[in-house]
Amino acid sequence: MYRRFGLLAATFAILLPVESQGQPAVPDVPKGIEVPPGHKLLFKVEAKGVQIYKAVEGKGGALEWVLEAPLAGLLEGKGGKAGWHYEGPSWEAVDGSKVVRDKTEDVKSAPAPKAKQDIPWLLLKVKAAEGKEGKFSPAVYIQRLQTEGGKAPGELPKRAGTKVGVEYKAAYYFYGQAK
Repeated sequence: MYRRFGLLAATFAILLPVESQGQPAVPDVPKGIEVPPGHKLLFKVEAKGVQIYKAVEGKGGALEWVLEAPLAGLLEGKGGKAGWHYEGPSWEAVDGSKVVRDKTEDVKSAPAPKAKQDIPWLLLKVKAAEGKEGKFSPAVYIQRLQTEGGKAPGELPKRAGTKVGVEYKAAYYFYGQAK
């Protein structure tokens, strides 16, 4: 009887989604922000922080909000500190490894399900920054998904140079080369 239960438990574990076994499941995403073939999901982190906007003079001399940088803490699945997300954009792990957006590649974007209030979902190509090897180093692509908030203020700025931080949350999925 115990042997049958063990076999049943092993079969059930195989059928469970990958996330329930400690590894996040590959998310369903809108067309255009899929990770190219030949890459595998490495890990997922949750971000909580702000999108920093700066008031600048736009076309016609009117002031407008322009995204300056993100500033967020990154958390692992169980709530442990995974690192930081900041200007660059850059993602830095607590082990000192870091990736930055590869500015030679275009950012791919899709509207969030609640596009009027939430920042878009993204696919970014990244490269490892110089320095320490670690958790973030093997990442080649990052998807920003499941966003909440972060949109520029609805009211126009009153003074050039003013900066505001708009709270946001997101899930960042890190992908590396499949072996």
